[in-house]
Amino acid sequence: MPYVRTIPYDEANGELKDVYDNMIKARGIISNVHAVSSLRPHIMKTLIAHAATVMGGESGVSPAEKQMVATVVSATNKCQY
Repeated sequence: MPYVRTIPYDEANGELKDVYDNMIKARGIISNVHAVSSLRPHIMKTLIAHAATVMGGESGVSPAEKQMVATVVSATNKCQY
């Protein structure tokens, strides 16, 4: 499995620390899918905004259906988290 360097919470500062704090406040955790962008906090912020729009935006698909699709995609991609 490839290795992606990430910046842990206790080493974060500036913009990254702000992003991490907001993520913990909103979700309680820093997800790996976002942490892989920790070297580029501005990219991490756009990923979080995109995910919020896709998963929380209005559509003809219920939140439960969105989560089921995300789960199937993760399983198909052999996602380990």
